[in-house]
Amino acid sequence: MKKTRGGFFVIGPLLTRFGEAVVGLPGGCDIGERPVDLYIRGFRALGAVAELRDRKMFAHAANGRGLVGGTFHLDIPSVGATETLMMAACMADGVTTLSNVAKEPEVIDLARFLNDCGACVYGGGTDKLLIKGKCHLHGSEYVVPPDRIEAGTFMLAAAITRSCISMSPIIPSHLACLISKLKIAGCRITQFNHDTLEVSAMPSNVGDHMQGFDIKTGPFPRFPTDLQPPTMALLTTCRGSNIVEESVFEKRMSHVRELQKLGADIRVCGSTALVSGGEKGSALYGSRLVAADLRGGVSLVLAGLAAEGTTEIDGIAHIDRGYENLDTKLQLLGADIKRLIR
Repeated sequence: MKKTRGGFFVIGPLLTRFGEAVVGLPGGCDIGERPVDLYIRGFRALGAVAELRDRKMFAHAANGRGLVGGTFHLDIPSVGATETLMMAACMADGVTTLSNVAKEPEVIDLARFLNDCGACVYGGGTDKLLIKGKCHLHGSEYVVPPDRIEAGTFMLAAAITRSCISMSPIIPSHLACLISKLKIAGCRITQFNHDTLEVSAMPSNVGDHMQGFDIKTGPFPRFPTDLQPPTMALLTTCRGSNIVEESVFEKRMSHVRELQKLGADIRVCGSTALVSGGEKGSALYGSRLVAADLRGGVSLVLAGLAAEGTTEIDGIAHIDRGYENLDTKLQLLGADIKRLIR
């Protein structure tokens, strides 16, 4: 569990199916406080005894049999807590109401999958979920939707290299916020059918220089925090002074120092950064960098694609946790990139 955040979600299914679970606390990127108190209080609302000991969460049904339906209001619309409590409530005895839940596309999709498996989950995509517990679930064949953050990363790759990239499958509505910002920058976005999108940032489309824009991250449908670092990399090459405000994770600015090594003009005050590209956008120059986390690491890759000279990035294990064969995919698009084996 120390290597990834998502692995912790297994505690919900284990607890509701077997009546007890012991799971190590989650790891993942060091991007700010990511406590598990929401999980603990949520489980208690479903009739469980939950506590932390020795870097593990211990949980069991208080009645000795299984979870029971309850009502719980999330302090913040956490995706992880929403999904974990949703799975736990699916086999709890009775009806569960979860309010102030996350509305991300991944939450909606999980609700659809659970319903395909026989669960009764209502309200996916709204701020309230109603879940009627079932005694058992059954198997289902299900197609996982495309990763919107990976798709957004390649859209930004097209923009920062002033290139044209066509992507499929993609769900444009999942990336509406990024699409609107790229249009402001001058990119031409063309949707060929329901799941194919072309992003063109060729000089003939955007003029001599791309226009910058401001972003402020937030829960869906606002600008995704996971796309903040690679978007900042793009903004270093755009003209004007642009504000990047991170309102989800207070430590998600570790990539700034590395981008500065490439020549980027970025000033940070707390969780807000001022990215200055001047009249033409900053000229980036290759350097040796270190990826400190997943999304910050991929921002360095994008910046390296746009920088003159050679950029070498250490710590790419962070990037590998969220992008499968990123170097190979970029090579297929014409990038001069290779993985060094040491």
